[in-house]
Amino acid sequence: MIASVLAAALALSAPRSAAAPEPAPPPTHVENTDIEYHYKDRRIFMTGRPLVTFTREDATLVCRKAVGENDEAGEIRRATCEGDVKLTRGERIVTCARATYEAATGKVVCRGDPVLRDGASVVRSEEVVYDLDSDRVTLKQAKGTLVQKPGQPSPVARGGKSR
Repeated sequence: MIASVLAAALALSAPRSAAAPEPAPPPTHVENTDIEYHYKDRRIFMTGRPLVTFTREDATLVCRKAVGENDEAGEIRRATCEGDVKLTRGERIVTCARATYEAATGKVVCRGDPVLRDGASVVRSEEVVYDLDSDRVTLKQAKGTLVQKPGQPSPVARGGKSR
């Protein structure tokens, strides 16, 4: 008994090591054709022919043009995408007019008529937030769900409105 009390007291009085540092986010790979780099403010203006492509693990974000902000090490910290924006991860696809990607949080925020497609389900909303780290999607002001029969053409793909 005395030995266990002494061991507990020694453990409490022992110096504690510093907390482990936060793990770095997974790397983001970028493919594009035209680049304009502003060294002073660490901004990159990218245009794709056909598309700018950001890849992080198994998720791909594509768009016509993007503006990236780098950290001190030259890694993408944040990117804003516009034009034919499409985020793909497995069977889930989000399309929108504009998206913002934050490397540190692993979040992609889609605005401008975002549509989430997951298999046969299609949901429109005001904003889609895709957390890549937790594989979680949050829809703000969802405008309904459409579940289709296999092989049936999507009214959304034909330009119709979902119900």
